[in-house]
Amino acid sequence: MLKQNGGAVINIGTVLVDHAIGGFPATAPISSKGGIHALTKQLAAEFGKNNIRVNGIAAGIIRSPLQAKNGISDADAFAGLHLLNRIGETQDVAQLALYLAESNFVTGEIINLDGGHVAGHHIG
Repeated sequence: MLKQNGGAVINIGTVLVDHAIGGFPATAPISSKGGIHALTKQLAAEFGKNNIRVNGIAAGIIRSPLQAKNGISDADAFAGLHLLNRIGETQDVAQLALYLAESNFVTGEIINLDGGHVAGHHIG
């Protein structure tokens, strides 16, 4: 990227870095993803002058094999945590990653991809 004077780095984090959930075994992943969020900001600062854009996607609950590894048999049961009342799909992540890869003026951002999870919650 330095040789071609530009490029895009897209890191994957989690909304849980800034919005913890009690009773959810996420201490280790949150700690490591917090480092990824900090790294994203620092790399954006270091390499912006070289037209290298560095951003992060802070994902909410995304349907993947990860849920089964954590003993979750029905990921859709968590849909109510999101204002959109559904969990994310891998396509949602891919769409945001494509946007960040193509954008020429976004850098140093951690963008929540969480169906409104951090923005608020429904009652009832």
